[in-house]
Amino acid sequence: MFVFALVALAIFVPAPSSMPISPKAPSRVLILSSVESQFPMQYIVEVTADLKQAGYNVTFVKGAAITVSFITTQLDKYDIVIWRTGMYVLGNTTYWYLGEQANQTTQDAYAGPISIRTIEVSNGMLAVSADFLSSNFGPKSLANVKLAILISSMSITIAQIFISAGVKTTIDFYQEEPLQGESNNAPLSLFDWVTESLVSSLTTGSTVSDSIAKTIYNYEYVSSLNDIYLPPISFLGDGNLQIV
Repeated sequence: MFVFALVALAIFVPAPSSMPISPKAPSRVLILSSVESQFPMQYIVEVTADLKQAGYNVTFVKGAAITVSFITTQLDKYDIVIWRTGMYVLGNTTYWYLGEQANQTTQDAYAGPISIRTIEVSNGMLAVSADFLSSNFGPKSLANVKLAILISSMSITIAQIFISAGVKTTIDFYQEEPLQGESNNAPLSLFDWVTESLVSSLTTGSTVSDSIAKTIYNYEYVSSLNDIYLPPISFLGDGNLQIV
């Protein structure tokens, strides 16, 4: 009887190596284009194709769909976040557009942050300050994000906040702030070209630091873009990070 039980176990209990293995969920990329209605993102087809070819699921969210709630609750659900926005200076505070429209409903909903100037609405779209981002992204709140590519003038400020919140590596633009009332100095077309170049390198195995170096080289010696604007890109965190 004891021998029969052992035989039965040998037949009906699969060896560990034969156990079914749940497939790993595909990594996820979130692309945000806050100013899409005014300045459609160039190269989005190429960027999306490169990421999908590398095995990522890509979600593209634009314009009014980028709400305060979305930006503060959804980023940590993704492995890679690409945020493309515009910035401006008002009252010695730098603001970055979200996309959510400024109307009576949103102004009532965010009356507190608006009153202390961490949210700004004068341009018809909600925009947030560094203080707003700092207060909403505490330590480890973005620990699941492996890489954030922040496409905006002075996005190094956002990058520093994201690194403190747990993002492993950021790629950012360190361009100087514009004068009072002015917006981006370099055109979004340059930022879009840089993004496509970075993603192309990253999805073929290059590290973050190598992807930046290749992008600057290609801009200076290969591209036909106006060379008065050198791509002001840098990284914080792990420059050896690879996404494939």
